[in-house]
Amino acid sequence: MATYAVDSNRQMMTATGVVNSVHEWEDTPDGRRQSERQALDEETRMPLWAVEVNYRTMSFDRELTARALVTVPAPSKPEIADYSPIEFGDLMASPRATKAGQLVEAWRAGGIASHTPPRKDAGKTTSGSGDKAA
Repeated sequence: MATYAVDSNRQMMTATGVVNSVHEWEDTPDGRRQSERQALDEETRMPLWAVEVNYRTMSFDRELTARALVTVPAPSKPEIADYSPIEFGDLMASPRATKAGQLVEAWRAGGIASHTPPRKDAGKTTSGSGDKAA
């Protein structure tokens, strides 16, 4: 499978704020399944995380928004603000064709170069303080 380096400054991406652990695959009597063990990066031995992003692309001369998961190593789960710009270090894309002939990409990065951390009050709802303006 071919792998291509991607300039994260030119391929603008927006993080959705969704980050999940990547799990190892194991062969079982019922077939290949994801295990309970979190996958580790082969070089750094750090846990792998899947960061969900959106980005613009072209398909058949039409601009569209694509969704992807970028796999990154990090010592702990990255905390990323919802729908914020994100840049990756050593970003790579590996395109391949599915059995149905559809083109898909696998994204991987050496790390997160820059992102917006979530606000401390993110996800909290406020009902107001009850104070009225004078």
